[in-house]
Amino acid sequence: MPSTLVADGVDARPSVERFSTHELGPVLERFRASGMLAEGRINLIGLDAIAERLGDKWNARQEQIYDHVDRTLTRHLEGGGFFQRVSPTDYLVVQPALGKFSGQVSCLRYLRELLNHFLGGAAPEAIDVLEVTSLSGGRIFAAEIDRAHAVRAAKTEPPVVPAEPEDVLPPPDNPFISGDGRSLKVSCHLEPVFELKGFSQIGFRIVRRVLRMPGEVELNTQELQNLTTADIEKIDLATIARGVSRLRSEQGNARQPSLFLPVSWSTLSSQRGRGSLIARFKEATQGVDKGLVCEISGVEGVPGSVLAAVTGLIKPFCLIVVGKLREAPARASDDLRGVRLQGVSFESGPHPLDAADFSVWAERTVGNARRVTRSVIIHGLAGPEYLSLAGMAGASHASLGARRAPPPPPPA
Repeated sequence: MPSTLVADGVDARPSVERFSTHELGPVLERFRASGMLAEGRINLIGLDAIAERLGDKWNARQEQIYDHVDRTLTRHLEGGGFFQRVSPTDYLVVQPALGKFSGQVSCLRYLRELLNHFLGGAAPEAIDVLEVTSLSGGRIFAAEIDRAHAVRAAKTEPPVVPAEPEDVLPPPDNPFISGDGRSLKVSCHLEPVFELKGFSQIGFRIVRRVLRMPGEVELNTQELQNLTTADIEKIDLATIARGVSRLRSEQGNARQPSLFLPVSWSTLSSQRGRGSLIARFKEATQGVDKGLVCEISGVEGVPGSVLAAVTGLIKPFCLIVVGKLREAPARASDDLRGVRLQGVSFESGPHPLDAADFSVWAERTVGNARRVTRSVIIHGLAGPEYLSLAGMAGASHASLGARRAPPPPPPA
């Protein structure tokens, strides 16, 4: 349970410790450094009223409630804001484009919408919005806001002046010398990604190839697996930098809703690699409106508790985090049960162009994937005609690869 603490000399309001974990520390440090903490522009939204009203039903409905809250906050916070669930009933909300009181009022509005949805006419006043007052290691301390004052002050609060853009990161080495002395180069192209319920394009996916120089001979799957973790980290960083550069050159100033970034588990799980990735994430967000989709490859066999802990550290920097499977699932993955990944993705591979055969394959593989998560993404479809078939099979998203040429006719 939260513990009430004595307030410090600066803020007379009693402070409440809402969450404590060392793993959250690196994420919270970003907020401290941004100046938003000192300005009182970081808030917590609490679902305590919903939990108390549901009583014994809370545990059974938790996943449903979290899914709805995630969708609601994603809709409201698009365009630079982000959120993170930090306890069973608390969400940290950061809105860089809003001032202190405008942010508080908006959080009151979001919470009111959530209370009305789950409790209807029995919903209480939206009182559980707290201003984060201090961060210590992995601990968050917060205090209740003055709702009436926030509403009045928000009406005359000056707009937030956008911060000066950060210095552009130097491009990573590409080509680079691998651990075994070879010269490797990362090449990328973009695939359009579609939301299948409405058949609308939601952005692009970065597809990478690793080439051995000279000659640009592509490394096969086994050769990629034989690379050192240091080499894989260099490939990950070069992929994001090259992909973002290609997006800007091909799309000009047209901002995209989202961008899918391929990331390796070995890079993400190391503190050094994770820090470098986050810096690249921040740079990549400048070209998208809703946010980044982080696709983590190599998740098979990773303990669920470890995977959940690490993905929690990067969620504030991404719209969603999904697991990229090595191949289409022939069965449900026991490794990913209980991790609460926001989605899984896999390649369609050289699927047959026969619609009936594709539908059978898609229904089987999507069905296996949906035992782990609701969002299932099929990459590299051979043509637009397969989008609707993938959607009918239960996939939530899909990307289009280059149309494959039919095989040559047999010799006469």
